[in-house]
Amino acid sequence: MKLIVSVMPRSLEEAQALDAMRYLDADIIEWRADYLPKEAILQVAPAIFEKFAGRELVFTLRTRSEGGQIELSPEEYIHLIKEVAQLYQPDYIDFEYYTYKDVFEEMLDFPNLVLSYHNFQETPENMMEILSELTSLNPKLVKVAVMAHTEQDVLDLMNYTRGFKTLNPEQEYVTISMGKVGKVSRITADVTGSSWSFASLDEASAPGQISLANMKKIREILDEA
Repeated sequence: MKLIVSVMPRSLEEAQALDAMRYLDADIIEWRADYLPKEAILQVAPAIFEKFAGRELVFTLRTRSEGGQIELSPEEYIHLIKEVAQLYQPDYIDFEYYTYKDVFEEMLDFPNLVLSYHNFQETPENMMEILSELTSLNPKLVKVAVMAHTEQDVLDLMNYTRGFKTLNPEQEYVTISMGKVGKVSRITADVTGSSWSFASLDEASAPGQISLANMKKIREILDEA
């Protein structure tokens, strides 16, 4: 299980002020570029990639429909992703498959896609179909984050993940039950087969995130012989 921490600067000044040393315990950095105005993203990108040079990095534009901070037309979404990918070669590119399904064909040449699905209302009954469709596209990683209201929601998602990991051992997965009741899903990644778990440093990027310091302690405890 790798620990991911998001950076969410809201201006060039905030990006330049980030202290990369504080993120040393994170295995991967996610740049949530959606906290910036769309016209500022390409201006801020050099500071982010310089600040975290040598680190694995995920580039994410999380739209409002999937719990983010930005509204983008399909053309704007694709343009920004391609510009950042061409100039800076992030290790992973998050792509909101169901929101931008109509322009997915334009991303077929990218081998480093994280095909993502976010639902902040519920754990949908068709989770198996969602996981099957995303898996069939053979991305670098499949990411599903859904809201949990009951313990059964959490157990269902964990079971789906374990089942899919068994059937598709070569495909990397990240599944998350969001919210307080879903916290347990963030610490059981090694059991369910999830490759990543998201942690927070100053500001959580999703409901139910656990601090990086606590996640590191939990991982150390679970790794003890």
